[in-house]
Amino acid sequence: MGIVRSLAIVAVVAAGTFGCLLAGESVMTAAFLGLALIAGSFVGLQHPTWLLWALAVVVALLPAGYVPGTPVPLIFTLTMAVLLATVLHPRDVSTFTPLEYALMALVVVAGLSVAATMQNGIDDILEYVKWTSATLLVVALLRLRADQLRTFGQVFVVASSLSAAVGLAMLTVDKSARTFDLLSPFGYDASSAGRFVFNGAAVTARLSGTYIDPNAAGIGFLAALMISLLVFDGFRRWALALLLFAAVAMTLSRAAIFSVVLALLLMLAFHTMSTRGRTAIIGTLVGGMALLSAIPASRRRIFSSFGDSDTGSTARSDALREFPEKMSGHWLFGHGWGIAEFKDPEKAFNINYVANAPLLSVYRGGLLVGILFTAIMIYGCYLAYRCLRSSRSEVALYGGCFIAFFVLGMQLDFSTVSIPVSVTDLSLMLVYLVVALRSSESTDLFRQAQSRELSVRTRAPR
Repeated sequence: MGIVRSLAIVAVVAAGTFGCLLAGESVMTAAFLGLALIAGSFVGLQHPTWLLWALAVVVALLPAGYVPGTPVPLIFTLTMAVLLATVLHPRDVSTFTPLEYALMALVVVAGLSVAATMQNGIDDILEYVKWTSATLLVVALLRLRADQLRTFGQVFVVASSLSAAVGLAMLTVDKSARTFDLLSPFGYDASSAGRFVFNGAAVTARLSGTYIDPNAAGIGFLAALMISLLVFDGFRRWALALLLFAAVAMTLSRAAIFSVVLALLLMLAFHTMSTRGRTAIIGTLVGGMALLSAIPASRRRIFSSFGDSDTGSTARSDALREFPEKMSGHWLFGHGWGIAEFKDPEKAFNINYVANAPLLSVYRGGLLVGILFTAIMIYGCYLAYRCLRSSRSEVALYGGCFIAFFVLGMQLDFSTVSIPVSVTDLSLMLVYLVVALRSSESTDLFRQAQSRELSVRTRAPR
């Protein structure tokens, strides 16, 4: 086994350095990457859980960061290390869920589309590998024990809360983005900090923090909000959830905000609860919408949605109308993975490809990829519906958030298909969807057993 592990390390280091050289970097950069991979491989062999905790921190705090001195994203590096450690170490959970089998099938079908549409050589392969590693993270994390998954979730939620605090500081006391100067070794640049909403003469800053893109930040904070419901208890759970929802609201991401609102409505419709709980949810909805309406920035952002004055909605409508024409001749395998519109914002703006996750998966990978991706998400919604019917309110709310994010959020935002950090956030949502369902079923079985025991005691002769 030691020989196999050593060979695996050599193969990964060689592939990483060679890939860096192919990307046009210097020999010095490739050597640095090789040393980093060796150190990471050693940690992966001796202390694999350290890689997990590091990944949880990086996804939340340095989502747009790079390995210092290289063009390699930090998330990609740590995700590959986690996948390698999963292969090399004995696994605590050996059985696979239907969701994992479906994701592995999606990776294979997507690989066929890459092979059929390859035009840009290494760029196509790199984009596919980055997406694949983030997608297969679901399989790696579901090999962990329940206590390890809980710890991973707690680290991710706490790091996301710190990320929200950093973003808030950059909105208020650090408008010159000195924070990014401190993070410059990881590739952050003060000139890229801050995103705005333009509404006539009004300019509104959006919380984006270290995500850089506020829509990606909205998805990341939404994922953290959902996971906080499962990995914390009591006051800490609701305090962190409230903080993270505030962060979601300040990103002004309509996909994330509307997903939370729809989740609460789904709770009212499908979750069995007391009158007190129902009143609390209604009060939360009314109070939350009143608060958002009282703030000019969020009021303009929300109530201008889908109107004629909303350029984003107009562009979205145009893209949907033009989608069949743009797909002509590309329906089977898509336009490709490393194409210019996925790398150049100006090119993307001019082409105006559809901002819808299921349709964008068709645009990039073809009908087979799009259908399988959508089928997996619908299956996830089925699992989420079972959570929604749980007797535990936090599990039900998680299920409601997942359904709402797919039904609404992923139809308004495409980043869970094309942006690695958002693909990773979606993977985390899927992982903890399985965790939520297991938690719900174990609780329900325990209560059923208690009920049967009480029934037997009641009928027993005295």
